[in-house]
Amino acid sequence: MNSYYYTFGCDNGFPYKDGWVMVKANSWEEAHEKFRARFPDRHENTLNCSFFYDEEKWAQMDPEHRWTGWKLHEVIE
Repeated sequence: MNSYYYTFGCDNGFPYKDGWVMVKANSWEEAHEKFRARFPDRHENTLNCSFFYDEEKWAQMDPEHRWTGWKLHEVIE
């Protein structure tokens, strides 16, 4: 299984603020499906998050050290 990361900014409509959710899945399609099951789209065909990243891009961004005050809110398996 791979890890996929969905981030949230300061929009009051997001499930969380300033942080991310990690989804464990075998593909992007499965990850989006699991994410949507937990956090339905607010607008049709638009994920309820700011951005999403795969493991490789996430590691390059190093959010745990660069995004002050941001944290992991939830893991979806």
